[in-house]
Amino acid sequence: MIKNSIRIFIVISAIGSIIFLPKKSFLKYLPVSLFSSVITLSEILYFTIHKLWKVKGSPSVMMCNAAVLVVGPYFLASLWVFHLSKGKFLKYFLINGIADFIFAFPLVVLFRKLNFFKLKVSSFQFFKMIFMDAIVIYTFQKFYEMVKTHQKTGNQQG
Repeated sequence: MIKNSIRIFIVISAIGSIIFLPKKSFLKYLPVSLFSSVITLSEILYFTIHKLWKVKGSPSVMMCNAAVLVVGPYFLASLWVFHLSKGKFLKYFLINGIADFIFAFPLVVLFRKLNFFKLKVSSFQFFKMIFMDAIVIYTFQKFYEMVKTHQKTGNQQG
């Protein structure tokens, strides 16, 4: 019962934060947030196949925990980090580094103590992995913006 309450709290608080996010930022950073979610799902699949995370219960419990993480913190954190940093390199990496540190260390420990899941990699290794994801995600966003700008200028010239 408590696990379900925590799952619901995570998703509702994450989704509820959208109310405070300007619509323009939501639309601007939606593609990169979806991309971030795909990366996260891929990593969860990799961790599952290679037994690098353990979830008590059935496969449906594992799927539920994965969905909560992807729909909640990962998707919305991407939106918020880009919004707060305005896409500026140093601000992005500072905000993202702090968020990744909080997730990799105290939150992963909390999830382990609450028997949500247990990672079979160290918190430091996990931190490095999600911080490297941030580099890929930032690169994707800059590439996406470049293509979008090029399309706009190309359409205006033609």
